[in-house]
Amino acid sequence: MNENVGDRLKKLRKMHNFTQKQIADYLGFKQTHIAKLESNDRKLKFSSLNKLCELYNCPEEYILSGIGNYSKEEFKFRASKDLDLNTLANMNRIIKNLKELDELNGD
Repeated sequence: MNENVGDRLKKLRKMHNFTQKQIADYLGFKQTHIAKLESNDRKLKFSSLNKLCELYNCPEEYILSGIGNYSKEEFKFRASKDLDLNTLANMNRIIKNLKELDELNGD
């Protein structure tokens, strides 16, 4: 089976145990919008793509074309039910930046 963008969005959401409602609230949409994205009845906008990449800590190429392997990173803070998705996305962005700094420093 060839996966499309909607399939990957649904797979990522389920992998992270998020509901369509949670993703809709995070992106500022209605739940039906997320359902349409996942069924490929709507196109994913660039601004939404960026936010989802931050949330899932994955490259754009993975969502758009399935290029590369994606595995969910496990962090202890993910177990907290008190974190909202914006906080989680911000934490992922910080972690990504720290990893890039380590690579620049040759660590």
